[in-house]
Amino acid sequence: MFIARFAVFCQLLLLGYHQVTTLFDFFPFNGARHLDRRERCAECSVNGLLMILPPIGFGFHVRWLMTFGLIYYFVLFAIELVIWWVPYLTTPSGRWRLVYNRLLSWATSNFEKGDTLNRWEAIHRRLYQGTISFLPARAGGIVPNLEHVILHGWTLVTALITAVAWFATQT
Repeated sequence: MFIARFAVFCQLLLLGYHQVTTLFDFFPFNGARHLDRRERCAECSVNGLLMILPPIGFGFHVRWLMTFGLIYYFVLFAIELVIWWVPYLTTPSGRWRLVYNRLLSWATSNFEKGDTLNRWEAIHRRLYQGTISFLPARAGGIVPNLEHVILHGWTLVTALITAVAWFATQT
C-alpha cells in the first residue's frame, strides 16, 4: 500500500534528520557543537529508539508498533510545541507559569527544583545562540531556529501521514 510506504519514508526522514542534526556540527544551522558527549548520546539514543519503532511497525505490519507510531508523533509534536513554541509566543506568568513549568519539566525530563523555564532559557542560550533563525526575537529569549522549525514542520507532516496510513491499514 502506497500510503504505508510513504509513512515509512516520512518516519525515516524524520529520524535521519534528527540524528544528523544532533550528531554533526552544521553551525550556524544547528547548535550541535555546544552539546557535550553525554547530551549528544542521550539525545540520539532515546529519540533514535523511539523514532525507529514506527517505521519497523509500518514496514513489517506490526500492529502495536503502528499504533505506537500513530500516538507517538502527535505526542512528539505536542512536546515540541511546549518546549519551543509556547515560550516563543507567550511568557507564562502566575498560575499559568506553574502549570507550564510542570509541562516543560515533563517534556524535557528536567525535574530539578526551581523554575524550569528559566533553566530552559539558559540551555537555549548555550546551545542555540548564533544559529540561523528567521523569526523575530521576542521576550523570554526562546526563538525556534531554522533547524527546529524544519524539524517541527516535518514532525507534523509525519504525524498526519502516519495517521492516514494507520487508518488506511485498518481494513
